[in-house]
Amino acid sequence: MPGRTKKLTSVSYGILGLLGLRPHTPYELAQQFRRSGTFWATAESVVYNEPKALVAHGLASAAAEASGGRRRTRYSITPAGRAELRRWLSDPAAEPQFQFDAMMKILFSDLGDKDDLLGAIEAMRAWADRTQAGAAMITHDHTTGDEPYPGRAHIVGLTQAYRVGLAQMTRQWADWAEQQVRCWPDTHSGPDPTGLLTRLGAGRTPW
Repeated sequence: MPGRTKKLTSVSYGILGLLGLRPHTPYELAQQFRRSGTFWATAESVVYNEPKALVAHGLASAAAEASGGRRRTRYSITPAGRAELRRWLSDPAAEPQFQFDAMMKILFSDLGDKDDLLGAIEAMRAWADRTQAGAAMITHDHTTGDEPYPGRAHIVGLTQAYRVGLAQMTRQWADWAEQQVRCWPDTHSGPDPTGLLTRLGAGRTPW
């Protein structure tokens, strides 16, 4: 196998997993990332370029084909790619890494103003609603037989249950947080949080 040019990432393995289901063009891969991006959000340019890196690693192969008078490349997994995917699946899973720009703004909102804070909360609510809508679309496709990968409803159901739960929790938190903040005079002062923090320390959420 050719020497690796860079370390494989979660996105690399996401693409390798999709290729393990069937061959894809970069456009088709980008479609699936947009469809299920809660777990593997990344820039679309990365999705388009990553298959080339997998080819360089010997984990995928590329074949040119014509479509409507245009040339495109379709990528397939290689035996080495399946072995690497199987190795990755058997490794202990890394801890989740969340990067919520809106939540970072909420964390430092006492350095800004109340409108900024409310805007960040609204961004979290909007994300939750989009995530819920995306999960509903996938569920609809499976119930109507329009799913892109037949025979995987049992696996998709597991991941969508988490996605829906995360979206619902975020929506509930956003509604609660907005209600709290609207009662504050500004971001520099608010009610004594001792009771809230005690409740959270006991594992109980206020919403």
